[in-house]
Amino acid sequence: MEAFRIALHCMRVGRLRTALTMLGIVLSVSLVIMISALNNGLNNTYQEAFNTFTRFITVAPSAAASPGGNSPRLLRDADLAALRKDRDPAVIAGVVPMIQGQAGMRNGSIVCSANVIGTSSDYLWISGKSIAVGSMFTDEQYNRNARVAVLGSTIVDNLFGGNARAALGSKVLVGRQDFKVIGTLVPFGLDDNAALIPMPAVRSYLYGTGHSISAIGIAPSDVSQVSAAVHDINRIMDHQHDITATGLRDFSVSSAQSPAAGASVLLEILAWLTVGTTGIALFIGTLGLANIMLITVTDRTNEIGIRRAVGACRTTILRQFLIESVLIAGISGMIGVTVGVGLVTISQHLLPPNYGLPEMSMDSIGLAFGLSLLIGLVAGGYPALRAARLCPMDALRY
Repeated sequence: MEAFRIALHCMRVGRLRTALTMLGIVLSVSLVIMISALNNGLNNTYQEAFNTFTRFITVAPSAAASPGGNSPRLLRDADLAALRKDRDPAVIAGVVPMIQGQAGMRNGSIVCSANVIGTSSDYLWISGKSIAVGSMFTDEQYNRNARVAVLGSTIVDNLFGGNARAALGSKVLVGRQDFKVIGTLVPFGLDDNAALIPMPAVRSYLYGTGHSISAIGIAPSDVSQVSAAVHDINRIMDHQHDITATGLRDFSVSSAQSPAAGASVLLEILAWLTVGTTGIALFIGTLGLANIMLITVTDRTNEIGIRRAVGACRTTILRQFLIESVLIAGISGMIGVTVGVGLVTISQHLLPPNYGLPEMSMDSIGLAFGLSLLIGLVAGGYPALRAARLCPMDALRY
């Protein structure tokens, strides 16, 4: 207790020096919390996007890989039916058709080019897209060839000046046919310039493709099941197209796992850079406190000699300087936690949400404060030991 009281008194005596040291630790701790929150937000946001992105598997016509193999063969309704019927439900969650093509779209005198996707109502959840305003077309609208459309955000920008409410319920000309806008999509980054239309309506009013399909979209039951889903798709499609060898396949099955894996590596590198930056900040804080404690020991050498002369043992001197160092670091740590939490809260309201809002965790806050106490112990260890080892006679003569 006596060592604690003396440590507090000594901190008050060297106020300016203590304040400067505390400022360095405050900045270090707040930086730990801020960087950790930014890294958490970025990882969580993009990991969720990667999971959605990698879930979508596409089956499309493709030339055989082996020389002299089959040319691309159109996918047909029978392929779609086989995938829906013969799939392993534990591996494949859903299957949707896609007829894709370019078409001019008009709203009054405003014209733009768009990608038309004729599909079913399940396309929305399989592709990971979501409705901004309105709704997706229903199975009933799909079955009766309803001329309805759900517009991507780029089309809304081009035809309605970005006003999704104005787009809802309006009629747009797709090719030469009127379609009613029943919904708009949240910006996704992929196919934002696409209009979703029931596949039978696309066949009847736009492209007249008969029973052929441009591609088939498939969602595995989980991201971890992508490889198993691809294997199951190949099994079914090989049977449908009478394929006897891998190199003779007249279709391709593709997923976005490889690009997403590369992006995950980049996020991991970013996390290590974050750890490195945090480590440097803490190292600087430790050096600053250690330097100040060494100066403090030098300035108070005579005081140490007097205390030793009146009976203070080495352990008491060691404890005094360690307590002082830990007190400085601990108080700085609490201030740093407050500053860091405040900065994260402010940034959550100022930063654009699409890049990943900072996310705090109690673990990072506890770790930051714990590191501040560790800084106090490490930085004060050598100066305290040096003070405890001073010879009383030499210290009195200083």
